[in-house]
Amino acid sequence: MGNNLRNYLRNCLGLVALLLATVLITSCRSGEVDSMCLWGPIPDDAKMERLKKRGVKTIVNCRLNRLEGREKKARELGLNYEHIPTGLFGPPSDENINKFLAIIRNPDNCPIYICDQVARDRTQFYAAVYGMSAHQWSAEKASKAMYRNGLRHWWPWFYSYKPKVKEMEETIHNNGAVTNAQAAVN
Repeated sequence: MGNNLRNYLRNCLGLVALLLATVLITSCRSGEVDSMCLWGPIPDDAKMERLKKRGVKTIVNCRLNRLEGREKKARELGLNYEHIPTGLFGPPSDENINKFLAIIRNPDNCPIYICDQVARDRTQFYAAVYGMSAHQWSAEKASKAMYRNGLRHWWPWFYSYKPKVKEMEETIHNNGAVTNAQAAVN
């Protein structure tokens, strides 16, 4: 085999490896904490209709931009749409967390669907906060759930997510409101 062909094949394999790594790093995920809290990427029209049929009442967008077209479609379908603008270069603020807690602790909003672009980092943070509120997860359990579900903890600006859930643990556990899990039973 000639050197040109070997170099060509090596370059092709390198490109394939790069593409696979990109998919693994940025691929969209979806899942649920429980039947009252689902998470995934920003829903298109068809996904919103499926969420509505499944009983979801509220979409919680945690991207910085509001996505007014998605909000309009959600409202046309009779879904609530909440926007918690959360940046990428630091943990969600106390204000963001308290707003999220107010949303999930209102039974009229549940079940919820939490979303951002690829449902990895901000989405996982809020899903973990939900688990802490509804199921009294410890901050450590919440951190493990974030990492297991795709939080890119090796990116420097997500290092602070674990200490943030620890810092807010008492607030999340003791806000005095009825949790979704309790509301679903009542």
